[in-house]
Amino acid sequence: MEINRLKYYLAPFIGLSIALPILALLIYFLIEGNFNSDSIKSKILLEYTSNTSLLILGTFVLVVVLGTITSYLSARFEYFGDKFFAICFILPLAYPAYILGYAYVGFFEYRGILSEIVGNSSVRYDILNIYGAIFVFSIAMFPYVYILARVSFASISSTVFELVSLQQINPIKAFFKVYFPLAYPAIFAGSILAIMETLSDYGTVLYFGVETFSFGIFKSWFGYGDLAGAINVAIVLLIFVFGILWTESIIRKKYRFVSSTHSAKRVSKIKLKGKYNYLAFLISFIIATITLFIPTSVLIYWFILDFNTLDFDTFDYLINTLQLNIISSIVVISLSFIVIYMLRFYPSNLANVTHKISILGYSIPGAVVGVGLLIFSSFLDKSLGFILFSGTFFMLIFAYTTRYFAASIGSIENGFSKIDSTIDDASKIFGKSELHNIFKVYLPLMKPYILSGFLILYIDIAKELPATLILRPFNYDTLAIRIYELASNEMLYKVGFPSLVLIITTAVAVMLLNSKFVRRKI
Repeated sequence: MEINRLKYYLAPFIGLSIALPILALLIYFLIEGNFNSDSIKSKILLEYTSNTSLLILGTFVLVVVLGTITSYLSARFEYFGDKFFAICFILPLAYPAYILGYAYVGFFEYRGILSEIVGNSSVRYDILNIYGAIFVFSIAMFPYVYILARVSFASISSTVFELVSLQQINPIKAFFKVYFPLAYPAIFAGSILAIMETLSDYGTVLYFGVETFSFGIFKSWFGYGDLAGAINVAIVLLIFVFGILWTESIIRKKYRFVSSTHSAKRVSKIKLKGKYNYLAFLISFIIATITLFIPTSVLIYWFILDFNTLDFDTFDYLINTLQLNIISSIVVISLSFIVIYMLRFYPSNLANVTHKISILGYSIPGAVVGVGLLIFSSFLDKSLGFILFSGTFFMLIFAYTTRYFAASIGSIENGFSKIDSTIDDASKIFGKSELHNIFKVYLPLMKPYILSGFLILYIDIAKELPATLILRPFNYDTLAIRIYELASNEMLYKVGFPSLVLIITTAVAVMLLNSKFVRRKI
C-alpha cells in the first residue's frame, strides 16, 4: 500500500524536477536580484524589446502566408510535382535557422554566388539586418504551420466542400470565408511554435547583428561577465514569453472555429489542369526554391569549394552530436512515458498542476534554461564544496529535458488516448505485475507514438545552440557548435561540409517522421 501511495507522487516529482531551471532562475532573482523600474526603462532593454517584437511579428506574418499556401496546395490539389513539393515543404524543418542564414549571406554577399551566376561581381544585396533575419526565420519555421495546417485542411468534412460547391462560391472567397477559418486553430498553433523557436534563437540574431533578448543574455554574460545583468534580461524575456502565451490563450478562446458537419466520406483532391496546374506548380517551385533549393545549393557549392581541405574532424563532432542527441531523446521520451502512465493510473490534482508547469519549458528559450541550470548547478557545487554538476553531460541533458519535454509529451498523450480503458481492466484481471504489463502490453501498443516523439526530440535537440553553448562540457563540441564557431570566424565556405552532415542526419529524422509508417499508425 505504501508503494502504491508513493506512485501518486512520482509524476509530480518528475514534473517539478523538469521545471527546476525556471524555478531556480525565479528564486535566485527574488533573493539576489537587483531589478527595478529603471532597468525596465533602460535604453538597452527597450531596444531588445522593439527588435524582438518586430522580429516575431514579421516572422509570424510570413510563416502564416507560406505555411497556409503550401499546406492548402498540398492538402486540396493534385498538380504536376505535388508529391515532390509536399516533401520539399517539410524538409526546411531539418535546417537550423542559423545555417539558412549563413547560406543566404554567402549567396548575396559581395562576389558571392549570385554575382557569379549573373557574371557581375558588384551585384550584392545586404541582408545582415533585422529584415534579413525575419526572412531567414520565416523560411526555417514555416514547416510548423505547413505540417499542422495540411492535416487540418485535409480533415475538413466533405459536407463543407459540397455546400461550397452547391452555393457556387468563388474559390478565393471560399478559401477566406470557409476553409481558412476552419483551419485557423492549426495555423495559429503552428505559428506560435515558430515564434517560440524564433525567440529561442541565438546563432542567427548574433550573425545578423539583431540585438534581441537571447542576444542580450549572452552579451551581458559572456561579453561583460555580468551574470546579474543576464538574469535581468532573462526575467524580462520570461515576462515577454508569458505575455505572448497569455495573448495566445485569449485569441484562441475568442476565435474558435469548429467544423460542425462530419462525414466519413474521404474528400478527393481537385485535379488541376491547364493554367491552374501551371500556376500551382510555379508557386510551389518558387517557394521550394527560396526555402530549400537555394540554401542547399550554396552548401553543396561550399562543400565542393572546400573539398581538398575538408576537416574530417567533422565526423568526431558528428559522433558527439549523435551520442548526445540519442541519449537525451531516450531520457526525455522515457520520462514522458512515465509521467503520462502515472497520470493515467495514479491521477491527482498535484500531478496535473506539475504536469502543466513542466511543459512550459518549450516556450522558454534555451538561453533562459541555460542560465537557470547554471545557477542551480553552481548552488549544488557550492553546497558540496567541490565541482560535481557544472559543465557536465548531466546538466546539458537536464537542459534538453526542460526545453523539449513538451515536444515529446504530445505524442505519448496521443498514444495513450488511443488505448481503450478495457485494456487497462483486462491487464489487471490477469494479475500480472505492473512492469510486466508495461513491457508486454503498453510499450508494444505505444511503439509508433514513442518513435514519433523520439524523432521530434532528435530534430529539435540537434538544432539547439544556446543551451549547448552555455552548458556543454569543456572541449566537447557538437556539429551545431562547430558550425557556429566557423561562421563566427568568417570562414563561411568551411561551414558547408559540417552543415550538410548535420542536415542529412536531421533530414532522415524528418523523412521518417513524415513517412506513411509513422503517420498511418498515429
